[in-house]
Amino acid sequence: MEQNCTGTCENHNHRELSRKALLGGIATVLSGIGLATLGATAAEAATKYKVTAATSVPVGSAKTFSVKGRPVLITQPRKGVFRAFKGQCTHQTVDLQSQQIFGGTVMCYEHGATFSADNGSVQSGPANRALTKYTVVKTGNYIYVTI
Repeated sequence: MEQNCTGTCENHNHRELSRKALLGGIATVLSGIGLATLGATAAEAATKYKVTAATSVPVGSAKTFSVKGRPVLITQPRKGVFRAFKGQCTHQTVDLQSQQIFGGTVMCYEHGATFSADNGSVQSGPANRALTKYTVVKTGNYIYVTI
């Protein structure tokens, strides 16, 4: 019987390929065969960006930032828990605003759609798709996002 492995596998001593490693590898291959522009784009997609000091996103708030010209919404729904999303409503791509989190939700002020500040899922329409999630980490006193 075949066994499916996930994460770090002690029986076979291998790991899953991360998104960053995959995109970095694609960038290297594309650059190596003369497609430097595509390689640079793939490498940029695997980059972690320093966005802000953790203290600038208080508990119970959502703040918007521009990262490489893209709107990014960072939330802190609970103390020490940071989440990052594409900072646009999935209804009509309106930029989401910095705001307080009420009832665990972030609101788009254009048409009133609400999303979970914890996982980006739609809480009420008119949006019908969740917010795009980004990888976010707090290292030291700063928040980093991988887009």
